[in-house]
Amino acid sequence: MSFENNVPHVRNATVDATREISERRAATISRMVDEAAKHGLDDQFAYDAVYDYGHDNAKEFRKTMKKPDSFKEFEESFGTDHNKDIYEMETVVKNDDELEIDFHYCPYVTQWVRQGKTDAQISRLCEIAMAGDHAFAAEFPGLRFKLEGTIADGKPRCVLRFKRRRSEASEQ
Repeated sequence: MSFENNVPHVRNATVDATREISERRAATISRMVDEAAKHGLDDQFAYDAVYDYGHDNAKEFRKTMKKPDSFKEFEESFGTDHNKDIYEMETVVKNDDELEIDFHYCPYVTQWVRQGKTDAQISRLCEIAMAGDHAFAAEFPGLRFKLEGTIADGKPRCVLRFKRRRSEASEQ
């Protein structure tokens, strides 16, 4: 598989430096998985650890919100920090019921390609890395999260979709 679409377009010293940190995280995850395999272990430990990390991130994010169960406040806040430039995030849909964000660049994939990982390894490493996003979303009972394609699977972008749950219809 080719990852020719995974090319950064936003470049400056700050973004490049923060992408390097993300690349190091990616390298750490893949090296831990490789080392575990040498010891006859599967990679579930990495998935579980990243999942726990996602829960922690969501709990901190919720503390910054006035109404943490409000879909409207979630969609106004999510994806507006430094990560927006790192991953070249584009808000494609944003309304009362849905938030869709496309990620046009992934420093994790860049690192895994640099490490010589196979397509299957890159796909699995992405699943591990995205465990944090699934856990993050799980901390928000008023929304559903769906990952609709990833750069790691050869798509031109990662698509993250958040939909408001019907039971939260009155919560704005």
